[in-house]
Amino acid sequence: MNSFEQALSVLNSGAIKFRPFAVIDGRRVEPDEIREHTGKNYIRVGCRYGNEFSEDFHFRLAGDEIVCRRYFRNDSGQTRKLTELGVELAGIAFGEDAAADYFYHNENPRIYERMTFPVDYNRSAGDAGDSGFDAQAGNRWADPGVVCDRIGRSPYQPFPAILVSNYHSGRGLVHGTLSQRLFYHNYLVSHQDGAVKLEIFSGFKGIAYLELAAGQVLADDWYLGATPDAADLEKIFERYTAELRKHLPPMYGATAINRDSLVWGSWNDGLFRDINEEQLLREAEFLGRNYPTVKWLQVDDGYASESTRLNIAHGLGMPYEGEDGVDRNKFPHGLKDFADRVRACGLRPAVWIGGFCPKDTSIYREHPEWFMNYDYRVTKSSPLDVSRSEVRAYMKKALDTFFLEYGFEGMKHDFWSYAFEDSHDLLSGKSASGYQWRDWWLKEVRKRIPADAYLQTGCDIVMGNPFLGEFFTNYRYGIDVGSGNWDYVRTNFLWGVACFALHVGDLFVPNSDSVGLLPGLSDDEALFCLNYCLVTHSMVEIAGLLSRHQDHPRVRQLKKAVCNPNNGQDVYLARYDYRVAGYRLAEVLYFRTPHFSTLEENPVLPLRTVGIFNTGEDAKTIAFDPSDLNLSSGNYLLTDVWSGETLAFVAEVQFELRSHASRLFAVSRVMDAPQLLDADIKIVSAALEGNELTLETAYAGEFELTFNRSPKQTSDGMIQGNTVRGRMNGPGTIRISF
Repeated sequence: MNSFEQALSVLNSGAIKFRPFAVIDGRRVEPDEIREHTGKNYIRVGCRYGNEFSEDFHFRLAGDEIVCRRYFRNDSGQTRKLTELGVELAGIAFGEDAAADYFYHNENPRIYERMTFPVDYNRSAGDAGDSGFDAQAGNRWADPGVVCDRIGRSPYQPFPAILVSNYHSGRGLVHGTLSQRLFYHNYLVSHQDGAVKLEIFSGFKGIAYLELAAGQVLADDWYLGATPDAADLEKIFERYTAELRKHLPPMYGATAINRDSLVWGSWNDGLFRDINEEQLLREAEFLGRNYPTVKWLQVDDGYASESTRLNIAHGLGMPYEGEDGVDRNKFPHGLKDFADRVRACGLRPAVWIGGFCPKDTSIYREHPEWFMNYDYRVTKSSPLDVSRSEVRAYMKKALDTFFLEYGFEGMKHDFWSYAFEDSHDLLSGKSASGYQWRDWWLKEVRKRIPADAYLQTGCDIVMGNPFLGEFFTNYRYGIDVGSGNWDYVRTNFLWGVACFALHVGDLFVPNSDSVGLLPGLSDDEALFCLNYCLVTHSMVEIAGLLSRHQDHPRVRQLKKAVCNPNNGQDVYLARYDYRVAGYRLAEVLYFRTPHFSTLEENPVLPLRTVGIFNTGEDAKTIAFDPSDLNLSSGNYLLTDVWSGETLAFVAEVQFELRSHASRLFAVSRVMDAPQLLDADIKIVSAALEGNELTLETAYAGEFELTFNRSPKQTSDGMIQGNTVRGRMNGPGTIRISF
């Protein structure tokens, strides 16, 4: 393979050797014949494995980036068991001390609470315990069977790419997936002869092997490229992502469905399964009148009679029980009537559906053969075995019940992914991979919900895999915050950084779980959670019986925070080094618009919104300057979003934060002209003509507008110093004269 290995030199990562292989019937085999054909900007490598198998690699070359399509064919004349395909890349080097070679994969923080690992680190070491974000890697959030030497093998649906680099170098090598119709990629990294060996495995989810029929051809697509920005977490996968965007199908995640509206869900803020029809409809009516950005009301777990009896998650198996499946003590008129009455309140009805079925329910007791054995991880519930035709028939019937009969228009799909994303041998049928069944199932869901319906993925927790955006509109990447658990908030902060740094929110909206009154958190912690969700544009869900707590001191902050969700907008990290020893949490995050508008670089509005965060147990000083926010030198003004305090921002500023505290600022350029510094209603346009500022709002509601000087006259509301307060009866225009 002289031509292709010479082509690999453009990666500037050493003298790389390329070796393909396959694992058939549990045995690794390598080609005994390799041929090359070279053309302009492409190389074709053909391989034969005796008379039994053949394959072709089609490499498209573009500078220091390579796109591969691999075809593998069964020529044996009989069905064979294909465990996986593989490629070895040996001889990778970055011109620095090899002991400082490392890898980054975004499942690392999910499982081990740290970003990077030295190449030779033993990820499955027995001493990897609860790290608490310490220098020693930990795995307290890893479920049984998840910790593994294979990188990217976890069921947490990670962003499908890996970086290999050196702590002393800016250069790195990236491999990433370009299709998940069949295969998933996982990796091993090691040192061999003083250089890195990267082993790339193309395996199957849910099955130990694929039954490969005689003459069957499989296709695998991937990317290999160099990056000069290995030291910058936000740029590591930038070039890979640009190529990936060319291969992705149309994405529901890229639509506006979850971008400018919120879902009220019945789980968090201490409600959990303690729900009923009257309570939820009262909340729907209140939300429709007072929270204009809330468009959906979602009933979470607790509607099924068996769920009430067992106090355990139950959803997909509920329709098996017929009319007895709904808890009539909670929903005396049934779920169809409930969904209709939610619509009458001006909101759209949605439903939580868990994929697990508890073992003490009718469907499991009567059809245990329908289920996979998932006891290695969960003992009281089990996922349906989607590889069985009778199970698929039932699953479609269950969807018909929820969406065609009951009339729900959106879905939070929880505990759903185990049959599709687990890398263990779980499915009884071996004719298709978990990813193939994933496509089947999500297409069946999409057939039954409106085109503008939201579809949210829950557990297993997703770590930014954009391929899911083909069907889902938002992804939960963090733990349930419940009624308020600081450790969970802090952990979500850690995992979120790995997701937001990918800059794929325009493809698939990240979801930080729920904002609400969060009674389990202190005031500082509740505001931390709110500021974090706001500055990361991951505020998809809202919770709590807000109609009962209208005078709660946190309500005013909550209503302001949800005035303009703009979920999925890019968030940037300042002064953050992901390669430090152990793990250091990000402390400064910002985005390039006001928090109350999607207008960017409008001179009469703030140019940036910046949040600073102290996750530690001691007070801490946090600093930033204009250049950290990608602003040119000049005179700026910081406005505290919650207190209204203003201060000059010309050079570095420092703030001391209490433990678990945060602050949120609007950043405006100092001008000798009227400016809007802050607002609690969405502004869709802003223009200054002479001394008159014209603002257009997106919806009806009360508003409070803060300016850099005192207005003389307003078309709506009352002037109090530099503030105008009033109420809009609908979308409209406010004119303020100075």
